[in-house]
Amino acid sequence: MSLLFIPFVLQILRSQDNCPSMLERAETLFERGLIEEIPELLDECIRNGFTHEEKTRAQRLIILSYLFDNKISQAENAMIGFLRENPEYRIQPGDPAEFAFMFSNFSTRPAFSIAAFLGGNLTSATVVTSYGPYNPATDDNYFSLLPETQLGAGASVFLNNNLELNMEGIYSRNSFAHNIRYNFAEIYKRETHQKLEFPVSLTYDLPGGRLNPYLRAGASYGLILSAQTNYRLMYLNGNRDIFESNMLNIGEKRSQGTFSALIGAGVKFKIPRGHIFFDMRYYYGLTELVIPENRWDQETTFRYYYTDGDFITDNLSFSIGYRYLFYRITKM
Repeated sequence: MSLLFIPFVLQILRSQDNCPSMLERAETLFERGLIEEIPELLDECIRNGFTHEEKTRAQRLIILSYLFDNKISQAENAMIGFLRENPEYRIQPGDPAEFAFMFSNFSTRPAFSIAAFLGGNLTSATVVTSYGPYNPATDDNYFSLLPETQLGAGASVFLNNNLELNMEGIYSRNSFAHNIRYNFAEIYKRETHQKLEFPVSLTYDLPGGRLNPYLRAGASYGLILSAQTNYRLMYLNGNRDIFESNMLNIGEKRSQGTFSALIGAGVKFKIPRGHIFFDMRYYYGLTELVIPENRWDQETTFRYYYTDGDFITDNLSFSIGYRYLFYRITKM
C-alpha cells in the first residue's frame, strides 16, 4: 500500500509552490518511513526557495534519508554539501545518533580568511644626523606626532589552530612635525606622506573564548607615493614677523622604499563565518628617509633656515575590521 501512496504524495508535493510546506510534508514522509523520494522532493527548494534554517533542516533530512536507505556514498556527499553551507555547525541535542555519527567522520577547520579594515595612525621621527645653517639655541628641537588615517585589506593562512600567516596591503597617510628654535627665529615644518604598506606577519592566538586576544610580529615594506611639506618661519623680533610656504612636493628628497619591523596585539570577536577585530601595531623604522644628494636646496636653506637631517620614522597604528573565514572540509 505504501508503494501506491508514494506517487500520490509526489504529485501533491510537486504542485506546491510553498517550500516551507514542502519541507513539512517531507518530514512527515520521513516519520512514516517513506524515505526513497525525499532527496528528489527537496532538491529544487534547496537550490532556491528555503531560508537558511529551512535549508539546514532539509539537508539534514536528506542525509538521514540516505543513511536509512543504506546509500552511504550519497550520504557522505550530502554531508559535504551540508558542511559547506554550515562549516561552524555543532551537533545539537536533538540530532539523531546516525546523523551525529556521520558528522563525526568529517573535520571542518579554517583554511584561510580575507579581511578589510580602517583606522588611524601616529607617526614620529627620530634624527640620526642633524644638518642645518645654524645650531638650535636650546633643546627646543623636536618632532611631534600628528594623527592620520589608513585603510587596508589582507589575507591570512592558518598554519595550525593558533598560528596564522598574514599578508596585507595598506594605504595610509602619515604626518609629523618638526619644531626648531634659533636665537632669532622659530621654524615649524609639517611633512605628510601618502604610502602603500605591505606587511607580512605571524599572529598567535592566546587562550580565549568568543573574545580571543592575539599577538603579532613581522616586517613590512613601504612604498612612498608622495611626500609634501610646508614651512612656517617666525622671527623673534618685536613684530614677530611670520613667513609661510605653500605645500611643497619633496618626493625627490625621500627614499621611495622603506623597511620596518613590526610588533602588535589585538583582540577578535567571533561572529558567524568570521570575526570583528581590533588591532594595534608598532612599526619600527629601519630605513633613513632622506636621499643625501638631494638634501640641499637654496630656497629652503636660506629662506626658511631648514635643511633635512637624516631621520627614520616610527608608526603606531590602530584599526578595526572584519574578516571572513573559509573552511577546509576533510573526511577523517
